[in-house]
This record gives sequence, structure tokens and C-alpha cells, in this order.
Amino acid sequence: MERKLAAIMAADVVGFSGLVADDEEGTLTRLERMVDDVITIQIEAHRGRIFKTLGDGVLAEFSSTIEAVSCAIGIQKSAALDAHRSGDPTPLRLRIGVSVGDVVLQGTDLLGDGVNAAARLQAYADPGGIAISGEVMAQVRDKIELAFEELGYKRLKETDAPIRIYKSGRGTAAQGLFDFDQEMLSSKLIKGGCLCGSIRFEISMPAISTGYCHCRICQKLTGSAMSTWTAFPASAVHFSAAAPRYYASSPIAQRGFCPDCGSSLTYRLTAPRPAAYLVVFTASLDEPQNFPPAVHGGIESRMPWLEILDDLPRTTCSESRVLQEAWSSVGLPDPKTWGPGAKRPDRP
Repeated sequence: MERKLAAIMAADVVGFSGLVADDEEGTLTRLERMVDDVITIQIEAHRGRIFKTLGDGVLAEFSSTIEAVSCAIGIQKSAALDAHRSGDPTPLRLRIGVSVGDVVLQGTDLLGDGVNAAARLQAYADPGGIAISGEVMAQVRDKIELAFEELGYKRLKETDAPIRIYKSGRGTAAQGLFDFDQEMLSSKLIKGGCLCGSIRFEISMPAISTGYCHCRICQKLTGSAMSTWTAFPASAVHFSAAAPRYYASSPIAQRGFCPDCGSSLTYRLTAPRPAAYLVVFTASLDEPQNFPPAVHGGIESRMPWLEILDDLPRTTCSESRVLQEAWSSVGLPDPKTWGPGAKRPDRP
């Protein structure tokens, strides 16, 4: 058996059986929409993978505990905002649990205590909330935007040893995170544009994830040691007049720029299918200071004269499941076969 350490997230719909009994077709339709438009987008953008779908929820794995918890926060925030905007009097509510532990690989499925713990932890979360284990808290403390309160030691199962559990609270630090009124919705519009002002955009949903990218393609594109990016649901980004012109910077992605001033604006993954999220270069936002990077990607190309003193997660392009899937879908093993200076299959 192949084993590994992984962060596991379990999401489950509150009161699903009763909702199905009242309106089976409507509930299943709403669940499908939530999975497609909220859960899957957040998991993909946080470099996670759904390895099992249940009747009323999903199980996903992440290589980073911080990204697993950030994904859980993003799902709950986006679900609450979507419910508020729809005006649905009985929206679907999720409970989410996050654990970290040893798991066993069985094909594309994962088994073991780490998976079981996440599935049982979600029962301790409030509707619209998150529950995490003490091991998870030790890794994310002071690194996430949400406050957690300790529930003490609990047995997830009668035969299990007690573990320390934390759940998201409704204190000052969490105020406004999952509750929205009209004034807050207006203030939460995110705006940006190019240097010359001919392209402007508004974003109506919270950011999914943020980061630095040190890969050679981003270095060549920006003329700098790295780029900074913020990902949003693609459907939430609206260009008010002109739209970016796109350039295929590789077989798996396109980058948008202003044809007038040349400002780099967006990045969108096109393989193996168009991504449901759009990456916006953070500096193009009107208030980029509100979107600090949370991860380092493409770290294998980091400039040796650039010192990184933070403790953010660091990954290489080869460690990104999303990128590897994209490169494999176009018949190339990894970005090194395409990056600047590489011998490309379309060139002698």
C-alpha cells in the first residue's frame, strides 16, 4: 500500500435528507450548481483534488494544510454571498471539516484515518462554518483570516482517542465573513484596470486565492523576478468597456493584456479545459494592498539573488497537480519542455 501525508477537507450539506424529501429535483439542482460554481472552483484554485463525491458532499485532498483551510473559508464565504444575492429563503448550508493525517492511496481514492477524521470533524461545525483538528490549528494559527474557538478534546468515534477540536466562531475577527447586507455588497466590489485606463473591470465575488509565481514564463512576461496574482471566479469578472487581448503564452494558457499600453492583466488556463476561475495580476487591482500573496509557486526558477524571508508555502511547477494535468493533456511532460530556452516541439 502506498501511503502519504495529506490535508483532507470534507464538505457536507446540512439537513440534506429533509431538503430532498421536500423538493428532490430542486435540491439536487441547487446542489449540482453549488458543486460546479462554488466548491469545485475553490478546490481547483487552491490546488486541491476532489477524490470522492458523496450524495450530499465531497472529499478533497491538498498538499498544504493552509490551502485546505483557505479553501474551506473560500467555499463558505462564496456560498453565503451567493445565497444572499439569490434571495433564496432556504439556501443550502455546508458544514466543513479539515484534518491532516496519514492516508492510503487506492487508485484515485484515498482511505485511512486522515479521511475519516475530516468526515467526522465536519459534524462539529456550525451550519456555514468549519471545524478543524488541533494538528491543523498548529499549522494555520495566525496565517488565516478566520477566528477559531476551542471545543476541547472530543472522541470522533467511541473507539478513537480524543483529539483537540476547533470550530470557526462568530467573534469580531469573523464579523462580516459569512453575513452580507446591501452596503457591504457594494463595498465588496473589487475594481481594477490597465495603466492607460482603456480597460477597466469590476469583480463581484471574493478572491479565491493569491500568490507569487517565480516561473520563467512569468519572469519573461513581466520583466521582473516574479509576478503576483489573485484568482477569482471567472463569472464574477466583468470588463466595463474594452476587454483584454489574449496571447497564448504556452499550449496550456493564455495571458490577457491591454493592446494600448501593454499592461499585463489576466491569465487563464485553457487545458485540459477552460478553467472556471480567472487569474488577475494583483498589481492591476486598484487596491492591491488588500490581496497579499499566500503561496510561492514556480519556486524552482526563483532568482538566486532574491531572498524570501516569509514562511509561506513553497511549491515547484512539477508539484502543482493542476499544472501537471494541464501539461499532460497537451502531450508534454512538464513546463520545462516549453519554457524559455527549451527546445520546443514546434521549433527546430
